[in-house]
Amino acid sequence: MGFSFIVWTYHSGTACVCRVWKYNLQCDIIIIKYETFAARQAQSLIGDGTMLVFNEDFLKEEIRCGFTVPEMMKRVWAVEMEVLSEIHRICRDYGLTYYAHWGTLLGAVRHQGFIPWDDDIDIAMKRRDYQILMKVLSDELPEGYYNSSSYADPTHSQPAASVMNTKYVILDEKRRQRFYGCPYICGIDIAPLDFVPRDKEQAEIHRNLYTVVYSAAKNYNTYTKSGEIESYLQQIESLCQTKIIRGNNEENQLWLLLDKIAGLFNEDECDKLTFFPTNICYRPEYYLDKDWFSDTVMMPFEQMQVPVPCGYDEVLKTTYGDYMTPSYNGGRAHEYPYYKKQEEYLRSHGLL
Repeated sequence: MGFSFIVWTYHSGTACVCRVWKYNLQCDIIIIKYETFAARQAQSLIGDGTMLVFNEDFLKEEIRCGFTVPEMMKRVWAVEMEVLSEIHRICRDYGLTYYAHWGTLLGAVRHQGFIPWDDDIDIAMKRRDYQILMKVLSDELPEGYYNSSSYADPTHSQPAASVMNTKYVILDEKRRQRFYGCPYICGIDIAPLDFVPRDKEQAEIHRNLYTVVYSAAKNYNTYTKSGEIESYLQQIESLCQTKIIRGNNEENQLWLLLDKIAGLFNEDECDKLTFFPTNICYRPEYYLDKDWFSDTVMMPFEQMQVPVPCGYDEVLKTTYGDYMTPSYNGGRAHEYPYYKKQEEYLRSHGLL
């Protein structure tokens, strides 16, 4: 079997690239990109920069479970699967694991594809793999794709990342055809899952610390206008024993610090995982057994297959309860369709 590897060693943000058999362990992070003959062959099947092939009927309006899925939504679905195929390629090349999550997991299990009234794709990754992906993502995405994360865009103000096929609505007709005739910004959301310490006192301190920094980051503009932000920054510096550089995009520094806090504990110290924003804002009881994510199972999803956590049944019961009973609100967390404002903009300018 042919096998080689490439090592990227990151020192103070500068990447040094070489093909080696030994490497210096005194680096900030080591990312190994695996290359095998089988992997190179697989690039011709998924995530190789070519369009996924959908039969003509897939892109037509369709009624599923009594719900009408418009033709444009079917085109949006196609683009989102295209974006997912690129994420799949990158994760495969770097040995990273991702899982269908939220409504996408529910759709894979219950519908073998999208929930008919859902309009996006969600995946999740354990923190370690998520951080590696953030290091390499911008360099690995196809030209024109947009990495919306605190690591690539200093104006990003969310605790998770998104990957889109474009940063702006597509006006060029030829480029629209590249994305199945869809003019909209389409993509997937990537949520980091973090380990929660089994020691209850440590878990409470961890959660409280995350909450303080999350509040400051999420409400940065509000606290700035009210004049409260400086006291928050000083409190955070004291709690975290760190320095926030004033006048250097403090908001982005807070989001990056938040990721470090979230990832403080490793798997050996923990039995549970959570997505902290859900845990602190909506569902304080939202914890997932780490064993449910110890492996993946491949499941059909429209015209592809997606990895789901081996404990998908327990994950879905914890998240949705009786998940096999369809609900028009089940698996959707925003106004449908998400591209409504984009559509209104294009129509108002005679571009649609």
